Amino acid sequence: DDWTETTLGEVAIWGSGGTPKSGESAYYDGDIPWCVIGDLTEGEVFLTEKCITSEGLKNSSAKIVEPGAVMIAMYGASIGRTGMVGRPMATNQAIAFAYPIIGTLDNRFLLLFLQTQKLQFVEAGQGAAQPNISQTVLKAWPIILPPLDEQKRIVEIVSAMDDVIQSTEQAVLDAKN
Repeated sequence: DDWTETTLGEVAIWGSGGTPKSGESAYYDGDIPWCVIGDLTEGEVFLTEKCITSEGLKNSSAKIVEPGAVMIAMYGASIGRTGMVGRPMATNQAIAFAYPIIGTLDNRFLLLFLQTQKLQFVEAGQGAAQPNISQTVLKAWPIILPPLDEQKRIVEIVSAMDDVIQSTEQAVLDAKN
């Protein structure tokens, strides 16, 4: 009875990044990790294939995203791929990021929820030359939200199940060798 029907826009602050002008060498190969869809791991993201410079950050719509923010791919065949920011980094415009409202939404619960919605996000993105979803779609997306302590309990249970699955997969690999 204490679960609440709401939308993702009501329980998180959303944003997206940007891409510094390509071909401008002063904007690339810097020390700011720059996350693109291929860097999303479904878990915490610490490493990115590319980095941008402070100049690239300043002269584009890219912005620093803080650890704990949840990321989701909005474009192409990777719609719905997720990750969680593990260290300060910038993202490109193909990635939306969310800062859950403290006391309302656990970031790990949001990550799990988004992962359960991947097929529906893909379906929502159909119809364009390159399928995509927008922040508008994400913010309007319905979620039935349990109380915060229940969210944390759900995350712990799913995490424990993931650990068992990984252990079992490793045991099968070890038995084959």
